[in-house]
Amino acid sequence: MKEKLENFIKDNRADFDQFEAPANFWDKIEKQLDERQIGTSPNKILKGERVVRLSFLLKLAASIIPLLFAGIWFYQYQFKQSSYLSNINPQLAQQQVYYASLIEVKRSELKRIEKEEPLLYQEFSEEIKKMDANFQKLKNDLPASPNQEETVKAMIHNLQIQIELLNQQLEIIQQINQLKKEQRNDTQNI
Repeated sequence: MKEKLENFIKDNRADFDQFEAPANFWDKIEKQLDERQIGTSPNKILKGERVVRLSFLLKLAASIIPLLFAGIWFYQYQFKQSSYLSNINPQLAQQQVYYASLIEVKRSELKRIEKEEPLLYQEFSEEIKKMDANFQKLKNDLPASPNQEETVKAMIHNLQIQIELLNQQLEIIQQINQLKKEQRNDTQNI
């Protein structure tokens, strides 16, 4: 097969040489290669933009994926606990899931002040941790409790108190922010 190709090329060499590239053809190719290496070619700039977009998307995905997994884990955890609680009292189980999700939303709102007011955030977090520790104790005591329905009611009451506490903490934060705005306005008016 190789010999046939070589023989064909030798026999038709004149036909192949009939069309020659222009004299400056190779110079143009070399110049375009140099431009691409330097980065002045318009095509190179477009590729750079694509890389930036791709890296942005990768960063975005890297930040969203852990949140997604945390959300899935939290949902499964809540579902597992609510299914156990639903055996005791379905209405109380629904309330527990509702209050737990509301607490998570309020905690995320509270987390926003962590950088601005770290001491205040730490104090608020400690109060919530104490309440959460009480809730966890009730949850651990639930399987061995002689009156499980009362224990579930105590758990829900604990969650309600946590929500009230978080609301008060968020209200304090709003008052602090309002005072800061008023102070800024006062200094600007002077």
